[in-house]
This record gives sequence, structure tokens and C-alpha cells, in this order.
Amino acid sequence: MNTFESLIFVPEGTLLNQKLAERTALRQTLKAFNHEFGPAQRLKYSELTQQNKLLSQTDWHNLLLQTFFPENFTQAQQLFEQKIAAQACLNKESLEFLEKIHDQAKLILVGKEPQKLLQPRLQDSQLTAYFQTIYYSDNFTTTLPNKNIFQSIISQQQLDPDTSLIIGANLADEIQGAENTGLKSLWLAPKKEKIPITPHPTLHLSKLSDLLFYLNVE
Repeated sequence: MNTFESLIFVPEGTLLNQKLAERTALRQTLKAFNHEFGPAQRLKYSELTQQNKLLSQTDWHNLLLQTFFPENFTQAQQLFEQKIAAQACLNKESLEFLEKIHDQAKLILVGKEPQKLLQPRLQDSQLTAYFQTIYYSDNFTTTLPNKNIFQSIISQQQLDPDTSLIIGANLADEIQGAENTGLKSLWLAPKKEKIPITPHPTLHLSKLSDLLFYLNVE
């Protein structure tokens, strides 16, 4: 029997290359406002990234837009979301990993974006073919890390909490959400990133293929 029988993916950052998507969307939004993404802007972006690793995805996006578009926040936010929705680049090994494990565990996807923004990314990247069930942010009345989200999924899908694993890249959203719900979690992040005292993921792996060991898949 596998250590984990149900894998609950938050795709932003684990399967979808969220960092590239955000950077590209920011550059395109700046261009639309006749601003460049030159050395000074890239340096500022890097500084913000290093200084704000524990922000939720929503707070991170708001910080970016408030920093680069202080006088045009609302308009920039709308355009930034449109640009994000067009980004379907995957992390390395995403499809290869899913191909190996899609018949070894129940796969559920829980997006943090509304369906109109996330569904195009999932379809264009071919991720939808691997998941039995897909949730979007507008399927819920609250947002992560509220425990009601993962609790309702466990209940609706009749999953065993002891053999379910939350897979995420954001500590403040899905890893904290897993901790709030009493579920095991995998934080997908470079090994150089230090695990905080809280939230504390069950596993910290730098690439999805390392999870194959826990699934008894070669």
C-alpha cells in the first residue's frame, strides 16, 4: 500500500510555473502602461521576492501591483489577471510525474484562482487530463488557509485524511491550510529554502520526482 493514496495539488507553483507566469504578466502589464521592466525594476522585483516569501498569493500580487502601479492599481490588477490567465508554462517534470502516478493515486486539483482565470491555463498546459476532480476558488465561500476548504474536499471525495497529502508551493496558503486541517503536506521548494517553525510541512522536496519514493513508484 502506498504511503499516500490521495494527492491534492494546488497547481500554482507545483505544476504551473507560477514564478515565470507572474514575472511575465508583470512585464507585460508594465509595457501596457508604457513602463519598462529594466534593470531597476528587475532588481526591485528580486528584492520584493526575497523579502516577502511568507505572503499569500493574493497578498503577493497586491504588493507587486501596489509597488509598480501605485497610481493605477485597479486598472493594473485587471490587466495583470488577464496576463496571468494566458500563462500555461509548466514546471519541469510536471507532466512526466503525473503520467507515472495518475493510476497509482487519486488526483485532485485545488486552484486558488477563479475558474475563468485558471481553467485556460490548465487546459492549455494539458493538466486537466490527469485529474479526476478540479476545484476553483469560486467553488468555495472562503480562501486558503481556512480549514473549511480542505475539510470539505476530504468529505466530498470521501478521502482518508491519514493517506491524503496536500502538495503546494506557498507556505501561507496551502501549507498553512493543511496544518489548520490536520493534514499532511508537501512543500515543493528549493532545498536552500529554510522550513519555518510554523507552518511546518510534513515533507520538503525540491522536485516532484522525489515524491515517487513515498508512492512506491519507480
